[in-house]
Amino acid sequence: MGVHILKKWRYTEKEDIVPVNETMLQEILRIQAEGFDSKNQEKLLKYSKKLRKIFYVIKNQDKVAGYCIYYLKPELSFKGLKKKSVVYSIAIDKKFRGMGYGRKILEESIKEMKLNGISSILLYVNVNNIPAIKLYEKIGFQIVKKIEDICGEKEKCYKMELKLA
Repeated sequence: MGVHILKKWRYTEKEDIVPVNETMLQEILRIQAEGFDSKNQEKLLKYSKKLRKIFYVIKNQDKVAGYCIYYLKPELSFKGLKKKSVVYSIAIDKKFRGMGYGRKILEESIKEMKLNGISSILLYVNVNNIPAIKLYEKIGFQIVKKIEDICGEKEKCYKMELKLA
């Protein structure tokens, strides 16, 4: 169902942020492996094809500094169809952390989601990833609940949400 929403997706101009292409995948997989369980690399590759329109890379000159991929999750409610988004994965290369790249790619993605009528954004973050949690809270995400086994086997995560509408 989320794929149908993508057909009418409107894009925003983003400085130094571009949609993913095949030449970037090796760098993205390397960055992903630095911070996450490598079992998710297959899903990341699948999403790079299926959700290419909303899989973004932030660059520093010609180098991949990080990426953000999300998917759309429509939900039926009493008011009709609510469009939600889930940040599947966001990561910044170790060399570029603490320089504002994570904030920039997330804020630009949020602007685009607002433009397209997304009502809220969900993401999951390991409870030990304090820098990411602080960033998400600064942007306006709130912790909804603590969950186990979503971020990795026997790992605890926070489910966080940013309401847009």
